[in-house]
Amino acid sequence: MYYYKKYWLWLLAYIALGLGALRLGCKLLALLTLEVFKLLGLDMGKYAVIADKMQTFSINWFNNLLALLTLVIVALVCWLIVNLITGQFKRDITSRQLVKSLLRHVSSSNIKLVAEEEKLANKWLKFGRIIRKRGKLMLKIPCGNNVSVVNIIMKRCDGYVNQWLAQNYPRRNWAPIEVKHGLFITWLYVREK
Repeated sequence: MYYYKKYWLWLLAYIALGLGALRLGCKLLALLTLEVFKLLGLDMGKYAVIADKMQTFSINWFNNLLALLTLVIVALVCWLIVNLITGQFKRDITSRQLVKSLLRHVSSSNIKLVAEEEKLANKWLKFGRIIRKRGKLMLKIPCGNNVSVVNIIMKRCDGYVNQWLAQNYPRRNWAPIEVKHGLFITWLYVREK
């Protein structure tokens, strides 16, 4: 849940904006329509019908978005409970600490190609995560398909990651870093022995 916070926070923000836009937008549109009807001297009976349809539309969609917001919040609370029970929430927070320590500042004085590769390495490192698979902990770091980016990430992780994992998970033994080449992406794994 913590790992995907950017996505669900944006989802909640969009739903809240939609609720506000429906509530206030319908009122503003009704006021504008009233002024147009008065300015043009049109039949106010037609305005009443139009305003009633706009109000009905707004209430229906407001209720639908409110129901969607309620479902999303319930799903997030369930997801949080599952993450707390399984310990993934704590692992995501510790993963974030590890990832922050692996990120490097890329100065603009570097050669452009090297700077781009360093930025790509920083981007991929942000997706690193400690998970539990088959009862054992594992650090997964995606690296993309660029060989030089994989080498940059390997240099940053070499020695430091195993030491950091041994300090933060002292009762566990960690294997050396493995490189797994997939079809579209290369992964670095550090598995618990």
